[in-house]
Amino acid sequence: MTRTIPAARRRSGLGAALLASAALGVGLLSGCSAGQITQTDTQVAAVPGVSAQSADGLIALREGVVAYANEYKAGSVVPIEVRLFNNAKQSVKLTGVTAGSAGSVVLVGGPSAAPSVAATSAAASRSPSGSPSGSPAATKSPAPAPTAVGASAIGVAIPVGGFVSLSESTKTYLAVEKLTGETLRAGSALADVIFTFTYADGSTTTITIPELPMTVPLSPLPKPSSVVGHEAE
Repeated sequence: MTRTIPAARRRSGLGAALLASAALGVGLLSGCSAGQITQTDTQVAAVPGVSAQSADGLIALREGVVAYANEYKAGSVVPIEVRLFNNAKQSVKLTGVTAGSAGSVVLVGGPSAAPSVAATSAAASRSPSGSPSGSPAATKSPAPAPTAVGASAIGVAIPVGGFVSLSESTKTYLAVEKLTGETLRAGSALADVIFTFTYADGSTTTITIPELPMTVPLSPLPKPSSVVGHEAE
């Protein structure tokens, strides 16, 4: 004997089944989302500059840039800014930086930074009273303006699991002491920059940057005026 189920009951049962299926689907989706590593968890934020690893993979360089300027003419000081991370199990020091044929790289503002030659010469030419020795005070000429202050002997310590930030904002940074060759203009880069690191055990490693780019200005450059002047009638 065949039993007939009323249409109303069939519709009610079908609706309940659909609701249960939807609830199960939501539960499965929420479970997957909680267990997955999303793309944003592993993405590195976009920042200006170069990122690189040392030859042994234990030292990381981040946000390496040349400080912005409209141009650096030959003879100019060219600031270099970097962040350095030590992932080794021993302390390490940044002990040298070269910039190809652009000129010598020095440490500016660090504890080992030496006073400029111009400033030292001016101080040596003065007597303890502050007047130039052997010259009347009335004929005293102004001291020459200081040039780049920097130390060619670089020794920046990076602790285990720590980092250092070398930039003009921290008052300690690297710089090409005296740019040689062609003018370095906005949008260009320093070529063949090599950072040398020495570990506590005496071993060394390097980071080579084929091109260290100039960063962008902190504020947008002014746009040319679109207003056209009219001659007085």
